[in-house]
Amino acid sequence: MNKLNARGGSPHFKEYLEKERFTKSSIKTYTFQAEKFMEWMENNGHEFINFDYKKAVNYVAYLQKRHTNIRTINGKIAATRQYFNFLVEKCECAENPFTELLVKGDKTKKMLQNILSSDELEDLYYSYPTDMDIRRSGQLADKRNKVMIGLMVYQGLSTTDMKRLQNEHVQPQKGKVYIPSGKIGGRRELPLMPWQVMELLEYISEIQPELARRKGTQGEELFPVTNGRLTDTVANIIKKLRKVNHKVKNIHQIRASVIVNWLSKYNLRKVQIMAGHRRISTTEKYMQQDLQQLQQVINTYHPLK
Repeated sequence: MNKLNARGGSPHFKEYLEKERFTKSSIKTYTFQAEKFMEWMENNGHEFINFDYKKAVNYVAYLQKRHTNIRTINGKIAATRQYFNFLVEKCECAENPFTELLVKGDKTKKMLQNILSSDELEDLYYSYPTDMDIRRSGQLADKRNKVMIGLMVYQGLSTTDMKRLQNEHVQPQKGKVYIPSGKIGGRRELPLMPWQVMELLEYISEIQPELARRKGTQGEELFPVTNGRLTDTVANIIKKLRKVNHKVKNIHQIRASVIVNWLSKYNLRKVQIMAGHRRISTTEKYMQQDLQQLQQVINTYHPLK
């Protein structure tokens, strides 16, 4: 007696499929595939109580190694998805990790490429000079840029995140920075590194006021720029960071790297909050099969929107 039958799953799963009005051929295929899935579960020491999206992606990877036909793989995923729907209905699982999994064919895009490790990200921060320019304007810009790089590589902030920041959002006493919500990105509060606190205190008290005066701007923007072109400032920073590490592409790559590194340390829900993602499915797209091999390109298994 296999494990599926031992759990009472096979006959009851068949009844569930009949209730859902699947055809006889689909019921036969789905019950057979459910048994194969349970064999894989047992061989890998997995249990339903802690079976999550990451393990589901690993199962998809297993199917891809065994089969080359996309339709075949998606058929097996569909069967497993129905089995988990059945388990959720029986209250044996809290959620279905296969809900949005689907292998795409020729249209699959490489979503995450050239991911930077945490050491490489930190090196971008420490390698950026702030004392090379003899001009006062250049010194001010470099110190501002260093603060922005810190927010990129430690807090994973995007250009739009930094556009929304005001002086009051930096909380050095708490060692945190508050990022308000916007059209893209939810509000969150993130911890600062100790060395960031010191640089931000200097920046807010000395650098930022002088930059604002020189640019003729008013208000409490943390990063005052003329005509709101913070995008140009970021582009200039990226160009300089590329001299530190030739693998640097853009701020989106840096943010993706931060999120991928977070996922190797924290659970999915926590990373969703830290990244400011409104939907957990957005965070799931950053998950990798092997978090130790950060340089490998990962495939996204979500269906096309």
